Amino acid sequence: MSSNDDSKKKFDLTKMDNEDPSDDFFGIINPSGAERSKIEAVARQIFGDSAEFTELIVQLVENMLTVAEARARISGDLQTIGGQLINSRYLIKNVMISKMGDKVSTQRKAATMGFAFFNLALGVKKAAARQYMRCYEVFADNTEAIRIFNVGELDILAADHVTDDEVATILEAKKANPQMKREDIRKMLATLKKQEEALADRQLQVDNYASLLEDSKLAQKVAEDEAHRLQQQLEASAKIISDKEAQLKRMDSYYTGRQAGLANLEKDLADKDKEIAALTAERTALLNRKPEVQVKEVPAIPEGYKTLSESLQKRNAELEDIEAKLVEKRAELEQLQADRQKETEAVEAANCVQAAMVDAVAAFETFAGKLTTAQVAVQACDAPDQHHPMIETLAAMMRKYLTEVETALRK
Repeated sequence: MSSNDDSKKKFDLTKMDNEDPSDDFFGIINPSGAERSKIEAVARQIFGDSAEFTELIVQLVENMLTVAEARARISGDLQTIGGQLINSRYLIKNVMISKMGDKVSTQRKAATMGFAFFNLALGVKKAAARQYMRCYEVFADNTEAIRIFNVGELDILAADHVTDDEVATILEAKKANPQMKREDIRKMLATLKKQEEALADRQLQVDNYASLLEDSKLAQKVAEDEAHRLQQQLEASAKIISDKEAQLKRMDSYYTGRQAGLANLEKDLADKDKEIAALTAERTALLNRKPEVQVKEVPAIPEGYKTLSESLQKRNAELEDIEAKLVEKRAELEQLQADRQKETEAVEAANCVQAAMVDAVAAFETFAGKLTTAQVAVQACDAPDQHHPMIETLAAMMRKYLTEVETALRK
């Protein structure tokens, strides 16, 4: 079919969107398709014969002739093909925007017209043109990759998720084994992705371990501070207990002195009892004596009776006073004994609490260290979820004791 017949084909822009993207764009280039007349005819068919498109058509024809020559010479001439295709696409876009305004619909129409022109003028389908342009944009500065890989392989490596390091690794492999195909590149890229994902997972685990280690260090420091504070409290409690023991010793000394005073009082009481008994016997004897009869036979009180009675009354009063003091001293001794017993019980209870707190602090330090080790071990294992029941049980136990301690503090 001649180029004139080609120029008379009815152009359908919507047909370009239905082309199969998997069409191979490395097929044999038909030299007749690169003829200037055909390219110019296709350009006029798409853009029309209006004078405003004349300069555009001239530039497009020159660009397409360059592309056709490059494709005919070597399909890997990516810089020329991709650069000219991109340049032509922007030329069409700029002209359409200047004519119809910068709108989304205008840009879409310009893109559709550009891909239609590439297809009809040179047989470069839409998918192939996209690949040429994408590869050019990605690898324009990587001449070695353009030299080693073909366009299909470059298209695989031009994906957004492919990193420069992966491209460099695959490039070295391709240089070592020029027989590598696209499928080999895909497999190698997938392997590299898996390795990078595994490395990222390991790095994440390392970061998690580092974070956990820092948390453990902080928890350990907090535990040490708490243990130090508890130790200070225990030392203060020990001093209070020591003061109470000294006070108890002073009370014992005072009690001993009081007991000695009570013994002296009891001795004085016994002496007074003896003296009163003697005076009572003497009084009784005087009372039993017969009165002396004088001439007038008037009874007379025996000599010394009045003085003895007064002495007896005085001794009875002293005895009552001593007995009152004795009762008072005995009550005081009983109170001292009760206070001494109370202080002794308080000291014993404080000693028990002190010993229990010392044991609890020592056990807590050991528990905190073992708990930190267990946390690191759980985080480092491959399946930490299987240890969740045990961790939940431990957490419940710790909450129980924490609730009891807080309740005791509120009381």
